[in-house]
This record gives sequence, C-alpha cells and structure tokens, in this order.
Amino acid sequence: MKPEVFAITLVCDDLSSVERFYSDVFAAKPVHADDVSRVFKFGSVLINCLERSDAVGLFAPAATASVGSAHASMLTVQVQSVDDEAARLAALGVELNTEPTDKDWGIRTITFVDPAGQLWEFSNPV
Repeated sequence: MKPEVFAITLVCDDLSSVERFYSDVFAAKPVHADDVSRVFKFGSVLINCLERSDAVGLFAPAATASVGSAHASMLTVQVQSVDDEAARLAALGVELNTEPTDKDWGIRTITFVDPAGQLWEFSNPV
C-alpha cells in the first residue's frame, strides 16, 4: 500500500465565512457546494469544510472540537515568499498566529487560523 491523502474534513460553524476566507486567502473556489459543505481542491487533496451538524454524525462516536478550543493539526502550503504572503494576509485583515520565522530545518514560515478554527502554515525554503 502507498498511502496518499485524498481528502481532509474540517468541522465548520459558518460556511459562508469559510468560503469567503478560502476565496480571499487561497484564491480557491468550491468544487462542490451544498447546504452543509464546501469542498475545495488543493492540488490532489480535497478540503471538505463540513457544517458541525453533519460532522457530528460523520465523526460519531468521536466528538468534534469547538472552534478555538485547541489545534490538533496544521495544514502547510508552500508559497514563493512567506513575507509577501504575510503582507497580503495583513491587507485582507487576516491575523497571523506567528510572524515570518526562519526554522532550523531550512524553511521560513507563518501560521494563521481560518474561520473554521483550522491552523494553516505558509512556508518557503530559506
């Protein structure tokens, strides 16, 4: 078996905010939209933003976390320039979780949180 991530499901409380955020930050449009979800394509991976009401049934018996309670995952997108992206996010009113930082393992990163509470990272090689 060669595992490959096909889709990631994120629990959301406000789909319109998530859709607007993904459009502004990632220039992404939904490849699927219905009353309870918006699905975005990131390369070969689908990001399924699912309303909490539907996620409860899908995740059961596991519980869903509330937005802002804690971060259990971080999704990373490679970009050309973390500094340029930090400036673009600031212009969009997106608050950074971490400012541009060079990591010991040779990348420069910023992190931020989307309206669904998902932690994101932009990175570029140093």
